[in-house]
Amino acid sequence: MTDVLTHPAAHSEGRDHKSHWLRRLGSSLVYDALLAPVGVQTMADAMLGEEETAARRWRRLGVRGVKQPMSNARTFGYGLLSAVLGLTSWFVMLLMVVAVVRGPFWGFVEHGPVQPGTWGGPTRAGAWVAHGVIAVPCILVFLFALRGIAALHTLLVQGTRRWVLPATIVLAAGSLAFFWSWLQQL
Repeated sequence: MTDVLTHPAAHSEGRDHKSHWLRRLGSSLVYDALLAPVGVQTMADAMLGEEETAARRWRRLGVRGVKQPMSNARTFGYGLLSAVLGLTSWFVMLLMVVAVVRGPFWGFVEHGPVQPGTWGGPTRAGAWVAHGVIAVPCILVFLFALRGIAALHTLLVQGTRRWVLPATIVLAAGSLAFFWSWLQQL
């Protein structure tokens, strides 16, 4: 009898955990999408001497525990890092959309004959399966990367840990280098 009474609660608890995780992922995607414009606005706030406006802007974005007051230079630097992380997020979102379109939905996008050397060829079904099998893990990695960018930026703005600023600078520099190399191969 106790098993019957506790089982639905455990099942419901698992469902709540799953929906909570999906909500957090969705809010991270929105956070990442808004990061570039908020970063640019924050840099403008710093140049105008409006550090409090920048702090309010980050709170509206969803960052709790924003340290006040920050200097103009620090606000500008955080705005610059925010803009770079936002552009990185946009790039990762673009890669994710391409992975979805060219992965699981490859057969709907590619209508020509399957050429020799196509992943999974020589049959259309094999190529479709190969593209899907390769793209699905990539999509998951992109989602976790976007969640990580949002978490790292939140920690940066809160200013609670010393390692976050160097890690953010390394991520921003690496992202710019990767994006530049990607542009060069086009």
